[in-house]
Amino acid sequence: MKKTLITALLAIAITLGTTLTASAQQKIGTVDMKKIFESYYKTKDAETKMNDERASIKRDLDERTEKRKLMEADITKLNDELKKPELSGAKKDAAAKDREKKIGEWQEMMKDLQAFTKEQDEKIGAKTLNIRNGIVSDIKAVVNEKIKSDGYDLVFDTSGLSSNGVPMVMYARDSYDFTKEIIEKLNAARPKGGASATDATKPAAADKPAAKSAEAAKPAK
Repeated sequence: MKKTLITALLAIAITLGTTLTASAQQKIGTVDMKKIFESYYKTKDAETKMNDERASIKRDLDERTEKRKLMEADITKLNDELKKPELSGAKKDAAAKDREKKIGEWQEMMKDLQAFTKEQDEKIGAKTLNIRNGIVSDIKAVVNEKIKSDGYDLVFDTSGLSSNGVPMVMYARDSYDFTKEIIEKLNAARPKGGASATDATKPAAADKPAAKSAEAAKPAK
């Protein structure tokens, strides 16, 4: 009985020792994907390009908005004209017809303005997502190459958060982290005269709507 117990305990000890040894041999690494994304030169280049496109769209929208305001001023002027008691019947009828015509034109202009705003917002959103996906794909390719070449068993993203907003990785040794190496490798391909590494470390601007939504208020008749 005693011999059997000793044998069982010895077997458990051997199994436990083997497990701990295997665990100790596992190679673990960490990367800060957020920092890599913000430090990649393509991210900064894309941000500059998209900001230029937004500025162009805004200029177009401002021109359309200015035309809308001028038409609203004309409608208001006609409204004031129609309120004058000295206005003769014929002139009053002509002014009323002119006002109705301008209101119809204003309504069409508002439809075009709203359609333009929606179309540009969707266009900018789709383009931004496409660029972001391309950048992430580049980063993942370099990270995966590092994982395979160095034989990592586990790699964690230290910038990841749980559904409760808690860091997924509460602690990891600095020696595990190879974020800097990934950033350097990605930016090694930066064309001469491209975004600087310093500028690229700045957080990318949050996606903005192409333009403010068109005002929906109809001018008073």
